[in-house]
Amino acid sequence: MKLNRTFSLTTLSVITLALMSGCGSRSNSSNTDDYAAGAPELAAVQMRLTGDETTEAVATDEDSIDPTTVASDELAVVTDDAGALGTPDLNGAREAIRDLNQALRNGLKSVVALVRTTEPTYKLGDLRMWGPVTRGATEFRFFMRKPGPHRFQWRLDARPAGVALAYSRVAAGEIVVGLRARRGTGFAGFDLSTLSSVDPQVTAQGQILAGFAHGPLGTTVAFGLKNFTRDAAVEPIDALVQEVHLVNDVNRLRLAYRGNVEGTATSAEELVLARVRHTVGVGGRSDMLVTEGDVPTGHAWVVSQCWDKALGQTYRIVRDCPLDGATCTEISATGDPLACDANLRLPELPPIDPSQSMPDAQDPNTDVAPPAAIPDVAGDTTSAS
Repeated sequence: MKLNRTFSLTTLSVITLALMSGCGSRSNSSNTDDYAAGAPELAAVQMRLTGDETTEAVATDEDSIDPTTVASDELAVVTDDAGALGTPDLNGAREAIRDLNQALRNGLKSVVALVRTTEPTYKLGDLRMWGPVTRGATEFRFFMRKPGPHRFQWRLDARPAGVALAYSRVAAGEIVVGLRARRGTGFAGFDLSTLSSVDPQVTAQGQILAGFAHGPLGTTVAFGLKNFTRDAAVEPIDALVQEVHLVNDVNRLRLAYRGNVEGTATSAEELVLARVRHTVGVGGRSDMLVTEGDVPTGHAWVVSQCWDKALGQTYRIVRDCPLDGATCTEISATGDPLACDANLRLPELPPIDPSQSMPDAQDPNTDVAPPAAIPDVAGDTTSAS
């Protein structure tokens, strides 16, 4: 389903002035006017591999707009393997997932706090506003529009609390809701650099642009990372990452991150491009292209590893491959390739370019891609677009 990515929040400036002058009206009607069905929450856009709450920072009920919702297939799958120690290669991937999920949580937890059990503070036509509300050192407000059946557009603003400064947009998006509330087809953008400038608790920088689709056979999320880093002290990255989560608890990810790869000479972080596959209760495999850090210029380490359902290593091989196409040299090998699950014995390597897309033959959804930029939802006092 194609979405129109150009929209505006009508009369936003007028509403803001009315609220500041005390002329805004507080609604006494129920929050069941369907707007909560289109509000963004972490479970709709998160990534997951084993689905462990601790190591991957996947969504819990605390991240849900509806506090009565029982954990669904979009929330953490509690299994014996999820909390296991894991191998270094697997844990590196899970840390990258945790960094991304936590950055998304930082952009969405204020939406949950505003919408979860609170009525809008202002209504005008198809526009709703929640807040302003102060969390820590930051003041937030949240806007939603419903321009058509099942279609919602939203924006989260923030500014330092107690300071008469203009609000800054920190996140915005759109969804066409499907069979379940807050699930469907849509896109979103998160400006972490702006968020961290008004919220001292946020350390991530850059932008995360997300496209997503929830279908009967599974969920697809695709992220465009722009100058993204978990912390200002870590070199940022531009990349496309993706997850396909199938209803039979198969997770297929394409990742790009910086981390110290097992077997390299020092603690310097390498650039890791990884294809990671995991089936809950069965095990998984990662195939990584590793450059920079301790890997010589003009070379890539090709690292493949399998693990069992307890996340214990069953096979790992490391090759040093010149990028000019010359013959690879084996550095190390442990275990038996036949110990990999029968469906995971063939490698699937990602592109060497982190910004190049990697189609997935098992993706049950189509045309899922991140937007080119954070949606433009500037207020417009002159038109009713």
